[in-house]
Amino acid sequence: MRQPTEESLATPLAAWILLIAALLEVAAMMHHPSVQTPDPLEAAREVVALSFPAAMVHGLLITLMLLISYGCAVFVSRRGLARPLIGIGSIFYGAGVVVMIGAALVSGFVLSDLARLLPHATAADSPDLESLFILCRVLNQTCANFGAMAMSVGIACWSLDLLGSVGIRRVVGVWGCLVGIVPLLALPLRWIHLDVHGMAQVVALHASWYVAVALILGSPRRTPTRAPV
Repeated sequence: MRQPTEESLATPLAAWILLIAALLEVAAMMHHPSVQTPDPLEAAREVVALSFPAAMVHGLLITLMLLISYGCAVFVSRRGLARPLIGIGSIFYGAGVVVMIGAALVSGFVLSDLARLLPHATAADSPDLESLFILCRVLNQTCANFGAMAMSVGIACWSLDLLGSVGIRRVVGVWGCLVGIVPLLALPLRWIHLDVHGMAQVVALHASWYVAVALILGSPRRTPTRAPV
C-alpha cells in the first residue's frame, strides 16, 4: 500500500509544479534583458549595467527548467521508462536541458562577468570587446539551438508514445508531435532565429505542451479492473 500512496501524493504535486513553472518560464522570457546597440564599447557598458537583471532572469529560467524537468520525470515514470519512445525521448530531453542551461549561463553570467573584467573605456578596447561578444554569441546560439532541438525531439518522442492512448492523452500526443516538429523544421531552415524573440516563441510553444501534460498528471489514473476468476 505504500507505493500507491506515495505516487498519489507526488503526481498532483508534479502537475502543479509543471503547470506553474511552464507559465512562469514564459513570463520570465518576456522580461529577458537585451542589448541593441552595435557599438562594442556602448554594448559593454550596457551589459555591465544589465548584469544584475540578466543574472536574475537567467537564474530563474535555469531553476524553472529544472522544475519542469522534474514534472516531466514524473510523467515519464508514469508512462514507463522501459517503453522505447519514452526512454529515447528522456535521453534527448535531458541532454537538451543540460545544454540549454549552458546557453543561459553564457548569456546571463559569463558575458557580463567578462564585460566587467575587460577594459571598455577607449576605442582601442573595441576590437577585443567585439571578438568577445562574437565568441559568446556563437557559444550561446550553438548551445541554444542544440538544446531547443534536443528538447523538441524528446517532446516529439513522448508524444508519439501518447498516440497509442485514448481520449485526452491522444489529443496531447497529437499536439506534442506538432510542438516537437515545428522547432526541428524552423531552426535548420532559419524560419526562427534564437534571439530573445525567437527563444520566447520556442519557450511558449514548449510551455503549451507542458501545461497539457500537467492536466494529464492532475487527472485521476484509471486502473483496469479484473473480471472475477
